[in-house]
Amino acid sequence: MKILIINPNTSLEMTQTIDNTAKKYAFPRTEITTLNPPDGPDYISGAYDSAIQTPKVIDILQRNKDSFDSFILACGHDPGLDACRMVVKKIIGIGEAAIMTACSITRQFSILSTTPESAAAVPNRLRSLGIDSSRFASARAVGTSDEIVKKRHEMFDVYCKVGRQCIEEDGAGALIFSCAGMSDIKERLEQYLKVPVIAGVISALKIAEQFSEVPRS
Repeated sequence: MKILIINPNTSLEMTQTIDNTAKKYAFPRTEITTLNPPDGPDYISGAYDSAIQTPKVIDILQRNKDSFDSFILACGHDPGLDACRMVVKKIIGIGEAAIMTACSITRQFSILSTTPESAAAVPNRLRSLGIDSSRFASARAVGTSDEIVKKRHEMFDVYCKVGRQCIEEDGAGALIFSCAGMSDIKERLEQYLKVPVIAGVISALKIAEQFSEVPRS
């Protein structure tokens, strides 16, 4: 199975993190390719960034739609996901995949967001997906987008502190990373907090893999 993962921003470091994470968790038969647009913002911080990057993501899809079996949009905002589904049928947004995963394993979940602005937008996103508000414990910011990508290992104690608040104060039974750039600290944070930590890159990958064609014996 061949999967194309598209990071809609232009951060090469984040693209590499996404690629490494996907390849770590992929089945041996799965081939992963990860790309990002050649220009645009380093981070998708809101609706404006999503709007200007969506045509570039669609261009990548148009050029590659016949070369891959499935596609993954690797941004927690799922920028332009509905438009992308007009180009290819098998495309999964990591934000939606992570939220649906959380709903399947816990009564209430929290989202670790990059900024307070991103955290504030979460309730509207959940409503758009038809998620009952009772399933949502909280969304808390851990820092700026720049810190998420470049300093996530150095600021691990902040993730621990904010994650602990989500669990002990808000009642979360699982945590979701809002940003694909956080993916490579998933296991470390799970070991510390003792609750599931959901990286949308992995959730989307596993959804895609279950629909691969199984050879007949």
